[in-house]
Amino acid sequence: MVELDLIAKIRETVSKKEALGEADVRSLMILIRKLLDLMQQQSDQQSFLITRLFANWAVHIEITKSNTGLRILSAINDALVTFKSADTDALRNGISNEIGFSALRREMKLFLNNTGIDDTIVSDNQVWAVFVNHLIEIIRDVPLSFPPISTLDNAKRNIYDQIARNPIKPGAGVVAIQITNVDYSALGAKDTGEIMCLAISPTFALFSS
Repeated sequence: MVELDLIAKIRETVSKKEALGEADVRSLMILIRKLLDLMQQQSDQQSFLITRLFANWAVHIEITKSNTGLRILSAINDALVTFKSADTDALRNGISNEIGFSALRREMKLFLNNTGIDDTIVSDNQVWAVFVNHLIEIIRDVPLSFPPISTLDNAKRNIYDQIARNPIKPGAGVVAIQITNVDYSALGAKDTGEIMCLAISPTFALFSS
């Protein structure tokens, strides 16, 4: 049975714990996505929307069609509005909370528990850190963004309009992000080197009807 085969492969992969490699994490996200696709009840799949987003993020060169992903852009936009007058740490924490890793951890714990698979990968902080570090490297430089405005369906347009109603500054808001390495030394920060950052790119985009 396909479902039992997928569960066995997921169980074998997560059993590696701290020894997980980047290829293991990529394979794990693909296996989880396949198992999600086998869920017969749409209501069951609704419990794992962030997990599906990251599974797709891990195998594509860009993400533009995910309503879940676009809602993350809206949440990051709102966080920037909320924390724009706060100190750097508050702003960083506010944005970090919206990217989705905490929600991914909760969903994956539920997913693994529901399928009878050991959840050490999410319950152990050290193993989770290994997993997330590899996942970040996998999705690095893969943009999450709105598709062309003229192609938006009603759901995506509603998300876009929500950002427009809460602009960071008049006529501007977040429409794309990507995790990337930034060479701060090249930007004039001496001896800093490359740092993994969340690039909001373009930082602002003018809204149009």
